[in-house]
Amino acid sequence: MTTHLSRMRKFGLFFAVALLAWEAGSAAAAASAGSGTVTMGKERPITFSDAYAFRAEDFSDSKKQVTLVILSEAPLDKKAMTAALRKEREKGAISQHISKAYIRLKVEEDGDIREYYLFVPPGSNVNVSSNKTKSAVTVNTAKRVEGRFFHEDTNARGELRRIDLRFATDLADIGRPVRN
Repeated sequence: MTTHLSRMRKFGLFFAVALLAWEAGSAAAAASAGSGTVTMGKERPITFSDAYAFRAEDFSDSKKQVTLVILSEAPLDKKAMTAALRKEREKGAISQHISKAYIRLKVEEDGDIREYYLFVPPGSNVNVSSNKTKSAVTVNTAKRVEGRFFHEDTNARGELRRIDLRFATDLADIGRPVRN
């Protein structure tokens, strides 16, 4: 005989199993890898170890989309970053969730990376737009981005700045592209 209590237990068990399966699927879908270094003059090299990516409107043409790839020297709180982007709908929403040095790459629709932003706490930043960067983006879809970025130049003091990065990550599910 099935009682109200036994039906509740079965429903509770079903709900728990479904929740665990959903959590496991979310973790698998968020598979990402980021690596590489930035060396600026005599400063210590910054080594990046985590990656996160999402879609944004192109700053100069809101009808176009770009992929923004974040590489960080510390693990990223991807759930908090995704929630902030969904709520605030602009790329700046994630900055409060990144505590260490990071670099943001702007991947154009054609796969080129001609712009990057580097932030090194407590407040140093470099924003570069150049046609002299080298990139090899092999995947740039609405779901995933993979590639390599390389740039070498000298800063205003004549010191060498060298960037060599690799990334492969699923894009965060933030809904429509955010403002750039």
